[in-house]
Amino acid sequence: MNIDNYLVLIVDLDDDIGRKAGLSTPILGREDNIKAAIKLGLADPGDSDVNSILGGVKLYDELKSKYENVQIALISGDKNVESEECALKIKKQIDFLIYLYNPDFIYLVSDGKEDEMVIKYIEGKDIVVWKKRIVVKQSETLESTYYLIQEFLKKTMEEYIPLILTFIGFSLLLYAIFADIGWRIVVGLLGLYILAEGAGVRKLIKEKIKDEQLMLGKIYPISLSVSVFIFIVGVIYAYSQVQTSLKLNEYVAMFLLNFVNPLTLGLITLVIGKFIDKILHSNESLISIFKEHLFYFICIFITRELIIVGCNYLLGKEAFVWFVIYVVLYVSITIILSIILLFKR
Repeated sequence: MNIDNYLVLIVDLDDDIGRKAGLSTPILGREDNIKAAIKLGLADPGDSDVNSILGGVKLYDELKSKYENVQIALISGDKNVESEECALKIKKQIDFLIYLYNPDFIYLVSDGKEDEMVIKYIEGKDIVVWKKRIVVKQSETLESTYYLIQEFLKKTMEEYIPLILTFIGFSLLLYAIFADIGWRIVVGLLGLYILAEGAGVRKLIKEKIKDEQLMLGKIYPISLSVSVFIFIVGVIYAYSQVQTSLKLNEYVAMFLLNFVNPLTLGLITLVIGKFIDKILHSNESLISIFKEHLFYFICIFITRELIIVGCNYLLGKEAFVWFVIYVVLYVSITIILSIILLFKR
């Protein structure tokens, strides 16, 4: 007749037992676990792992009254619960306990969802696992809510905060340089991004491409053709708006002033085409793609402003000193932004 082996496994994933009580794990047996709980309780009476250990001992006593082969052990990880060191330490201790006790059933005792991450490893060992959470002075619903909020904030900090800060910096810079027109561009880009994210367009397209349900070609060649068309129309329009009787410098200045907006629109079309291709066909992170093309957009508008300033100088509306100051300022901004946005850390 086969007799099943039971193991009550208490998990202290962030190693409070080691950092506060100075004990190394695994800690085996009922008496040693009670001593560990007392030592940890004296070091930090408010630590919830004290209750986990005592809860594990209570569960051990209940199982011992029903079954013959029941063991209890306490394992711990590392303060940085998401580190490789923590995972390897937990894995090593679990492998040792499985080798030592050969359990058929494991009762996992913890004080929160984080400790239950070890289930993912045990599940691959053909062992039946029960989990028992010890919740102290709060409801399980409250604690679960806490972990959901914690996970949301963590994801927000890692994925979205850099994007938000970059966009805010971009917005302030555009507004400072280009005033109202820069503000309209910022609001427009923000609106497009919110619509795309809210409707799930970007995610849906990427998933369909990955599943080969939607085969989209490159957008850049199309945007290039559109840009060339815009340039041609812009040249024709600018030529038609300039009087041939003007002096050479005035002719060039008026031509460029009429051509600068079509030029800007054509370049923006090119960048948008490349931006869309990157999102759809590249494995780069969204923040990297955004930074790269953000730099291109800024360069386009800086070029536009330099052309306008240069034309005003040629028309005698701007002093040479101010023209030089503007050139130095815009070139400096371009160099600084290239370092900030394109530098790979």
